[in-house]
Amino acid sequence: MNCQECLAELSTASLREMQADSAVMQHCATCPDCAGLTTRLRELEYNSASTLNNLLPLTSPLSLAETSATLSRRRRVGRLVVIMSGIVGAIIVAIVASTMLVPQAIWNGIAGPVSATALRTETIQLSCLSPEQAGEIISPYVRSHGSVYYTPSSGISVITVRGTAQEIQRSRDLLLELEADPAAACRRPTGADVADVKRQSAEDALRPELAGTDVRPAPAPRPKVAPTGN
Repeated sequence: MNCQECLAELSTASLREMQADSAVMQHCATCPDCAGLTTRLRELEYNSASTLNNLLPLTSPLSLAETSATLSRRRRVGRLVVIMSGIVGAIIVAIVASTMLVPQAIWNGIAGPVSATALRTETIQLSCLSPEQAGEIISPYVRSHGSVYYTPSSGISVITVRGTAQEIQRSRDLLLELEADPAAACRRPTGADVADVKRQSAEDALRPELAGTDVRPAPAPRPKVAPTGN
């Protein structure tokens, strides 16, 4: 083997795989130039292998497994936190609804069981009776626990009743019946009304007759007849 053939063999083969009795090794034993080149190539292969062995892997399997486990644990914790937050929010809404909204709705008659003892509020319009008179009339019928009536202080002809459905219905029917009665006390003329009627009658009697109208003579008084004795 000559130097050209030795170089061609070294360019494609690895010195670690060559046997001591190979043609390349036998040529290097007799050729100082090829022997120096072979020594240099062996040092370069050793240094390259050492460098590659000392390099740390970019991502070790152990680190990758730990990272995956941590991410999975965080996902489970996050889902648990979301579920617990939803449960806590539902509990808070239920507490607020049971302590504030539902009692207020029941108080206003919007929600709650419809029963004979449930209180409700209604304002009744008055056309004849005063609010005070209406209150005196319905007072004996508004007697259940929590029932009450309100009379406005601004002079509005209404009365507000809070009571059971039966009490409100009874009060409404009674007031409507009394106000519809022509003989009701609130429809009778008062003393001032009677005085106005009398004054108007007197003014009409003193009013002069227009010219051309027939004036009827007043009827002549009947002669008195003396009683005769038997």
